[in-house]
Amino acid sequence: MSADIHFILTGGTIEKSYDPTTEKPEFLSESLIPDYLSKSVKAIPSFGFTNLCQIDSSVMTDDIRAQILDAVKDAPSSRVIIIHGTSTMTDTAEYLAEHLGDHKKTIILTGAMIPLKEFAMSDGGFNLGYAIAQVQTVPSGVYVAMNAHLFEAGQVSKNVEQGRFIQKAS
Repeated sequence: MSADIHFILTGGTIEKSYDPTTEKPEFLSESLIPDYLSKSVKAIPSFGFTNLCQIDSSVMTDDIRAQILDAVKDAPSSRVIIIHGTSTMTDTAEYLAEHLGDHKKTIILTGAMIPLKEFAMSDGGFNLGYAIAQVQTVPSGVYVAMNAHLFEAGQVSKNVEQGRFIQKAS
């Protein structure tokens, strides 16, 4: 039985954990998203996962984006959520929109500005929930879901000074 929503996990701040010995956020050995969702969202919808990598998106390359594209095409669901770091999330969304071809899937990239684990004020849980709701309702295409807003690929930018994503000016 295929999942209602398929997640492609690539890392990003949402996947980091604070290490008190180094006083820095670091990646966990494996994604925390499947466990988090199993405890937070019960039964409906069902989820599937592809753990592609655990990287900071500042080191994202087109080679990795090509792997993400292949994972999207191979996903057994028409609804796909990509967990991605915020530094280059918009670049990956644009890459996917440009290279997806005629695959009729709804793809939403999301992540967090603050790590999900151990940070009560993380935006990660909200962004995940928002992406799950949106991926079930919007038409096929590529989107970014951050800060309670859904943006089409190519129509969004990260505003570092404000710490949020905003609609690109026309």
